[in-house]
Amino acid sequence: MRVVVSAGEASGRVILELFQEEMARVEPGCEVVDLAETAELGPVFGFAEGLRSGARMRTVLARAEESVVRLDPDVVVLVSFSGLHLPLGRRLRRHGLSVLYLGPPQVWAWGGWRKRRLRQAADKVVCLFRFEEELLRRAGVDAGYFGYPMLDGVKSRLSRRQVLETLGLSQDDRYIVFLPGSRPAETAYHIPLFEATYERLQKLAPDVRAVMVVTGPESIVNGRVSTVRGLSVVSQDRYEVMRHAECACAVSGTVTAELALLAVPMVVCYHLPVLTRTLARLVVRTPNFALPNILAGRRAVPELLEPGPEELAGLLAPLARDSEERRQQVVALRRVAEELGPPGGMGCVCRLVTRIGRRSDAVPAAE
Repeated sequence: MRVVVSAGEASGRVILELFQEEMARVEPGCEVVDLAETAELGPVFGFAEGLRSGARMRTVLARAEESVVRLDPDVVVLVSFSGLHLPLGRRLRRHGLSVLYLGPPQVWAWGGWRKRRLRQAADKVVCLFRFEEELLRRAGVDAGYFGYPMLDGVKSRLSRRQVLETLGLSQDDRYIVFLPGSRPAETAYHIPLFEATYERLQKLAPDVRAVMVVTGPESIVNGRVSTVRGLSVVSQDRYEVMRHAECACAVSGTVTAELALLAVPMVVCYHLPVLTRTLARLVVRTPNFALPNILAGRRAVPELLEPGPEELAGLLAPLARDSEERRQQVVALRRVAEELGPPGGMGCVCRLVTRIGRRSDAVPAAE
């Protein structure tokens, strides 16, 4: 069996890695091909930026279609990245290929019109969150939910002692973790903000250290740690650092679900360019943007759009010690983690892919 997988952004790449590992267990000998053409496009940051990337998107779309048709897979798995994957899925189904969409667009937040496009783009849609399944089914999408696919992959291998030692901290040290995102436009804004936040935090909680996790090739398991303006900066193996932190300051995204699974208290923030922010206010329908709050149905963790360092430091200080705010968050996040179950979701996805791949009755997309 040959499966072609397309994943563009960093969170999609994480899902891809877990899929490849689990697929090797579920279907030994299966050939999983990572579609390189779509990874070349890179992430798109915001509505306005998406419009400006349209010409390049069309070029990549044509190349990706040609490449997949040439590979002639039994199944195509598209991971998130709706701006590219909705039109790609529709084109591939017209060629008679079977398509599974893992991580559909967030139509519950904005762009409800994408439900129809999702029906055309995939034979089967696997939801990341429980509440999405019924919403999409009501719209005629063949959707299923098996548990958060990344749940089984969010694990920490190292003890607190080992992590502190690797970070160059003493066994009595407490630290918070800063997570500035993975997109270049996110990190360019949030890294300076988080550095300034830590400077303010040192005045409120001078005994608390800080670690920033950035995307890169290094691994703390190999002892590669640098220091920038008093922060220890590490790459990869973020679950090790996140698991033993007192709390986190994170850019909104997949990482907030991972923090919830690890029951790490957090403050969530985000930055949007001015034009994108204006458009978002017009089309976004959800009162909250942080995933833990969306899943909890209430403001379980602080979320801020365009915060300053003073505001962030003030919210982080009580979470870095034994406080009522911290205890309430831990309880709320454990409930959120239950909403991301059951475990074994990626195994179910792989078995579904295997079943689809053994069928020969792919239906062309409706006009």
